[in-house]
Amino acid sequence: MIDIAYTQQCGKDPDQQDALWCGARVFQERNLPVESHKIENNGPLIVAVADGVANSPMPHKASRMILKLLADEVSQGALLTTPTIRKIHGRLCDALAKGRTFGSSTTIAAVSCLDDRCVAVSVGDSRIYRIDAQGVWQQISRDHTILNAMIDRGEADSHTEYASFYGMLDACLIADDEATDFSVCRVDTPFLPGDSILVCTDGVHDTLGKENLESLTKLPIDPSAQVGIWRKAILKLGAPDNFSMVLVRHVRFV
Repeated sequence: MIDIAYTQQCGKDPDQQDALWCGARVFQERNLPVESHKIENNGPLIVAVADGVANSPMPHKASRMILKLLADEVSQGALLTTPTIRKIHGRLCDALAKGRTFGSSTTIAAVSCLDDRCVAVSVGDSRIYRIDAQGVWQQISRDHTILNAMIDRGEADSHTEYASFYGMLDACLIADDEATDFSVCRVDTPFLPGDSILVCTDGVHDTLGKENLESLTKLPIDPSAQVGIWRKAILKLGAPDNFSMVLVRHVRFV
């Protein structure tokens, strides 16, 4: 059994630039209270979030459309792979790479869970974490930032503190037929009974930070209650950004 809980809020921004796919429906709401449902673990469950890039023309259109395109591909039997991400980017360009929507951009983070494995795919800085049954956290996605690109090229040191500028995006999905040279992070990880997977936009991980995310984790609390704890904490901190999160739990039967 897989237990899924999710929520979304626009924070201080009057516009909601995030989108969220709970595996059954794409949401883009200014205020989506915590919702949840359960499914049998007998077929791939795919959930995702997307965060429209604020300084692009119509970020809300890009984030919502990329998740609708992903949902459409999955409904036709597509798996969560790098080629699937590149295909939906092409379809995003077909739809938006023209007129006022040209250049509209978004991140994406998605997971596909089946049996005891989980595939995580992301572009940008929306994140995917694995929380094992003992409450140990692991970030299984890798942010596509200028700094991480410099580290990969040997031009920066991962143990050195750099100016915040270097935390800017190095890759995202852009409605531009020429913008195809983006990196895709893909990771295969265990998804064992008692494990959880958190998929979230930067309005979650940047606002709470690693320390608060971990300290506020109350396993084996019900996923909807856990999502509610994180949501309340973000709102208490002023919710400076749009935020969306999906928590997926591999339910342990006793």
